[in-house]
Amino acid sequence: MEKEEIMRLANRCLGCSAKPCMKGCPLSNDITDFIKCIKEEKYKEAYEVLLETTVLQPICGRICPHFKQCQGSCVRGIKGEPVSIGILEQFIGDMAIEKGWKIGKLAEDNGKKIAIIGGGPAGITASAYLARRGFRVSIYEKHSNLRRTFILWNT
Repeated sequence: MEKEEIMRLANRCLGCSAKPCMKGCPLSNDITDFIKCIKEEKYKEAYEVLLETTVLQPICGRICPHFKQCQGSCVRGIKGEPVSIGILEQFIGDMAIEKGWKIGKLAEDNGKKIAIIGGGPAGITASAYLARRGFRVSIYEKHSNLRRTFILWNT
């Protein structure tokens, strides 16, 4: 999607102080703040806002049931179309991949190991956040060839 269209979609957000969209999000993504960053063309900052609660922006932007969650809580939807939150999240996630933005470590390797059983969205997310905090994380899947180890982030 073109940046002009993304800006048009972002500018529909009213920046509500009560943040009903955030309350409708099961991850509590700070939607008004990440959209505010998009409006200011601070795309990496928008990514960092989303990174506080999700490492799967391009996926969530595509598959989350937005109309039942964040978009369903958007005040714009009362008398018309809600803000297209999913499209904006997808845009930022895709840009992060395109630009090679990292998930960034918050702590150095602490020497501790953690095993995560299951490599679905929850397992991947837990692994990413634990790795950011210095843990050596291994994901174990039903099929051994799917095992992944996340040790180095942002190298």
